[in-house]
Amino acid sequence: MDDQVIHPSLKTVWAAYALAMFLIIDGVWLYLTYAADKPRWPVVILFVALLFPLKMHVTRRLVTLRLHDDHLTVESGFFSRTRRTVGLAKIQDVTVRQTLGQRILGVGDLMLESAGESGGMAVLNLDNPRQLADTIIAGSKRPGSR
Repeated sequence: MDDQVIHPSLKTVWAAYALAMFLIIDGVWLYLTYAADKPRWPVVILFVALLFPLKMHVTRRLVTLRLHDDHLTVESGFFSRTRRTVGLAKIQDVTVRQTLGQRILGVGDLMLESAGESGGMAVLNLDNPRQLADTIIAGSKRPGSR
């Protein structure tokens, strides 16, 4: 297996931006239509809707999943980084979770449980999560990874 570097999908980020822009445009239109004689500064409050997609965008770049020949590494964080490496042979459970919205966008969350490790690992909003799970499972069953 070649080394793969995987980041969470941009699809959910763009969907969040689209929803935020819809809310902002709708809010501005409603405000200008029904509150024409009021001050305009409350319209600025609508732009708070952009904070959530901006946070998603930054967070997306701060999570990296690397698949190496015989191990898997998950790195996350901005100021302080956390790096967790697990041998593929130790991975016991790979779970893919997809909400309805994620299924529509073709993304999902990947949960990994490994033998002898405290707690599981989760990487959210990955493209093609089932294919990735199959790749991890196949790598954990290879004779060279045990």
